[in-house]
Amino acid sequence: MYGYESSRLGIDFGTTHTVAALTVQGARVQQLLFDSGPLLSSAVYGEDDRPLLVGRDAHRGARVDPTRFEPNPKRRIDDGTVLLGTREYPVAELVAAVLRRVAAEAARVGGGSPGATVLTYPANWATTRRGVLAEAAQRAGLGQLTLVPEPVAAAAYFTTVLGRPVPPAPPWWCTTSAPARSTPACCAAGPTRCGRCSPATAST
Repeated sequence: MYGYESSRLGIDFGTTHTVAALTVQGARVQQLLFDSGPLLSSAVYGEDDRPLLVGRDAHRGARVDPTRFEPNPKRRIDDGTVLLGTREYPVAELVAAVLRRVAAEAARVGGGSPGATVLTYPANWATTRRGVLAEAAQRAGLGQLTLVPEPVAAAAYFTTVLGRPVPPAPPWWCTTSAPARSTPACCAAGPTRCGRCSPATAST
């Protein structure tokens, strides 16, 4: 068993699917597989007095009782609790169920629980939403946790794992890239491709 200090787990908890990768003792990054594939459905299914079902099992349960099925826990991040059947669950517990499935597979592949975990979140998530994610990770029993914005994690993968450089580009602000929000978002496309951007210097 490798133990806590020798492995690192990365999790991208997505709206519809969750993906994860593991590195053990500094070896090459290995993508985890769930139900014979790299994509784990983020769906959950609640049964009274039984652990939440996740992924393919959750979808099977939905055929029996759709009222106990939540396909997208990430979209419920602001709801506090979610009613599945006749039971209310904290949103953090729905997320934790998915993370537990990932942690279990990581422990199986790596020979022990990961010593550190990186968990991504949308860049526009403020403290409260990130707090729910952190609580879910704690409920799932993940190791030392680091929360990383999704664009930062993607850039890190692009440069460190794929070994590709990120070309420098001027920042642009685009108010239409983030619907229903007044705060402009950074748009990598720029005005030539986007058509609704302006240089960041003009927005400050």
